[in-house]
Order: sequence, then C-alpha cells, then structure tokens
Amino acid sequence: MRHIQLITTNYLKLEYNALDNYLYVEWFGALENEAIIQGYDQTLYYLKKEHCQKLLDNHLEVEGIWADLAEWFAQDWHIRAEKAGLQYHAVVYSKSHFSRLSTDKAIKMVQTGIVEGFETVHEAEGWLTNL
Repeated sequence: MRHIQLITTNYLKLEYNALDNYLYVEWFGALENEAIIQGYDQTLYYLKKEHCQKLLDNHLEVEGIWADLAEWFAQDWHIRAEKAGLQYHAVVYSKSHFSRLSTDKAIKMVQTGIVEGFETVHEAEGWLTNL
C-alpha cells in the first residue's frame, strides 16, 4: 500500500506515503484559524512519528483568506517542524485567489527557503520524489 491514511476530518485528510516517505496533507473549504492550527499541529505530530523529512501540503481546495496566520506558520510552526526534521515542504496553491495570496505570503516568510509552491499535486510530488 502506497498511502496510509492517518486522519480524516471535515477540513483535512492526512496520509503517509510509505513508498516515497512523505506526508500528504489535503485541506478542504473555508478554514477557521483554530482548524488550521490544529491541522498543522497534527501534521507535526506525524512528521515526528513517521520520521518524515518531506511534506506535500495540498491547498488546492482551500477557500478564503488566512493571511493573519502566515506569521504563525513561518515563525512558529515551521521552525518546530524543521527542528523535528522537515527539510522539504511542497505546497500546492489554492484555486481561490485570496487563499493563494495567503499561501504565497506564508511561503515567503519561511526564512530557510525549504518551501516551494506548485500549481498541481503532480508537480509537487515530482519535486519531492526527485530530491
């Protein structure tokens, strides 16, 4: 089995790709700040548990703006994730204009430069699996 399902909620699906050793997170809908924080904290838990250095963060179906959490993402969560071993973080941009702007802001704030934005899941997977 290539993908092992870890968590499914009404806003998030979290899987472990055992073959290529990365976590896959798929987000859905208009997200409240609490759901984003909880989802990323669950992601961090599984990054540690599975000893993953790679994360595919799929925002394609995210709606709305979450720019007020960009600083938390870059200067809190991402620092903790990197300390836990995260080295490569692929993010798939949302179809929603405002969500896309929020994601881009967050990516630019990550000082280590280990986050790359992509238009499709296929492109993001290609980047992660060719590292």
